[in-house]
Amino acid sequence: MKYFVLTDDELWDSAEECIYVFEQTKKERSYTDIYSLEDFAAKCEFIECSNAHIYWYKGKNVEDLPAHELENKIKAKQKTLQNMPNKDFLELKSRFSDTISPFVFPDNPLRYSYAYEPDWNDIRIVMECEDKFFALYYWTTA
Repeated sequence: MKYFVLTDDELWDSAEECIYVFEQTKKERSYTDIYSLEDFAAKCEFIECSNAHIYWYKGKNVEDLPAHELENKIKAKQKTLQNMPNKDFLELKSRFSDTISPFVFPDNPLRYSYAYEPDWNDIRIVMECEDKFFALYYWTTA
């Protein structure tokens, strides 16, 4: 899986912002547990949360889990992916295509969904194309 993170100094405003872009080709089977868009969304959330230090040690009563068990917990808690209207897809593509270079925002995904309920400061979308999975997670505190 390839991913990169854009943070405040690489983005538009002085507000606190962050963009994660994820891409997993279907030919690469380095993550053999990604068989569906739901699997891919859970893997992306795991990576994002790991980078945000959410799973770092926080005291005596922390549950000690292997990474694959933690991913399974995320998958179990994950809400159902919500269909995204085509209008929203086109708006997001227009808004983020230039920003996420060298990644290319897919033109004709087979399926695209919100990974979570869209919020004013939190956009999480996942897509399945013929040859890859693609995700974009954006948040701001503005």
